[in-house]
Amino acid sequence: MKKLTRRLLSVLLAVGIIATLIAGCSSKTEDTADRNTQTKHVNAALSYMEPGLDPSNGTYGWVTIRMGVTECLVKLNDDVEVEPLLATDVKNIDDLTWEITIRDGVTFSNGTPVTAETVKQCLDRTLKLSSRAVNLSKISSMVADGQTLTVTTSEPNGAFKNNLCEPVFSIYDASQSDEDINHAVIGTGPFKVTAFAPEQSAELAKNETYWGGEVGLDTVSITYISDAEARKMALQSGELDIATNIDMASATLFSDASQYNISTSDSLRVYNARINTKEVSPLKDDKLREALSYAVDREAYAELIGGSAAHGVFADATPFGNKTVTAVLTYDKEKAMKLLDDAGYIDVNGDGIREKKDGSELTLIFMVKGSFGSSDAGVLATAIQSDFKAVGINMELRSMESSGHSEPDTYWDFYTIQNNTATTGDPQSFLEALYASDSAIGYHSDKIDEILEKLNSTFDIQARYKLAAEATQHLNENTADLYLTNGYLITISNAKVQNANQPVCDYYFLTKDITVK
Repeated sequence: MKKLTRRLLSVLLAVGIIATLIAGCSSKTEDTADRNTQTKHVNAALSYMEPGLDPSNGTYGWVTIRMGVTECLVKLNDDVEVEPLLATDVKNIDDLTWEITIRDGVTFSNGTPVTAETVKQCLDRTLKLSSRAVNLSKISSMVADGQTLTVTTSEPNGAFKNNLCEPVFSIYDASQSDEDINHAVIGTGPFKVTAFAPEQSAELAKNETYWGGEVGLDTVSITYISDAEARKMALQSGELDIATNIDMASATLFSDASQYNISTSDSLRVYNARINTKEVSPLKDDKLREALSYAVDREAYAELIGGSAAHGVFADATPFGNKTVTAVLTYDKEKAMKLLDDAGYIDVNGDGIREKKDGSELTLIFMVKGSFGSSDAGVLATAIQSDFKAVGINMELRSMESSGHSEPDTYWDFYTIQNNTATTGDPQSFLEALYASDSAIGYHSDKIDEILEKLNSTFDIQARYKLAAEATQHLNENTADLYLTNGYLITISNAKVQNANQPVCDYYFLTKDITVK
């Protein structure tokens, strides 16, 4: 009952924010209606917004790219391949040298030309402020000459080109003050910021100097709505024209094509039950982990929340060779029970729940952590709890308030997380963050460390994909985590909005192609 109350409260609070914004503008609905007769305007929602807009700070760049304000030198297409954007070419010269050709004719939204020198100034600032940018790029020096930027790395970095897709490498006018960058960053995207309320809302206007062609909208009002239920209700009421990260179950409410457009896509995200393999948890026992992997019915979970059954650490939408992996994740209740019996986890007292090998009660703690306000994490956790009980494992569900990427701050055996497994279309950074022995997670594998070392100096893309498949094979064989379902992405807009297409990469949202009829 407490969980339901907290859930309801979050919905009401989110709806209350919308109502306050509407009332505070002397009937925003009426104002918007008036504005739509004169300009092409939409009200949009973001499920995630930061306190600022400085792309070098944390994951702020994810927000500015979703808003269509900043762009990177390259981008990912729906085949998860790198395409030119502000750079027409990123050429590998040797193990330590890259030559980047900056596109001619591009300006920032204030009219300042984008040259190799302005890109260098931006990257210099980002590298000074962001350790993530340093780790992803390994840049040691840069030389600008006209539209050519020559980059030298401190060590071989086979992922360099792909990593330039990461939003931390958004290109912006670095001649602004730090304060101005944080509150109204000047980028190259189809929109520019005209107003910003941290973690609340933003107002955008068309970038009149946009290099990529005609921008379909004149203005956009963005509201931060973290709860999926609240986003759904705002779409139904007409307060929103477009929103993303809508649950599959809610999408059925928008099936009337005369009123709504629905755009769906496979996702680079995987719903994952992270496993505590540290000494304090019973799950350090690889036989227990293996049994629990056989106990979970991934196909059934996909039916519950949408998407598809996961085949490994990387989403099936990535080109990383999941189809070549022979260590397949399957549901086999009888095998799970036999593995538990053989490993010494026996129901000693006949209550249907197995005890640890020392005879003490075996209860696992599962921390439920939502993503973008979705209820999917709770649905998954409840289904896993039922499957574990069916093989004699007791699991206690506890709620986590945070929806970020940090671990629970209390004892845990599992916690849910929906990972973007290929933020740059390359496997290396994700493997490093979760499974390198020197990562903060605590997982250790000599095999994964060996694969990561090879990835550093491997520049051929197909060879990198093969190494990623080897990593998936190893992680599946050793039950590093419980990989559950491949995610899905849904963008819903009202019928007047055109071309609000959902890409595979979820940090692209507002584009020049979106317009209203």
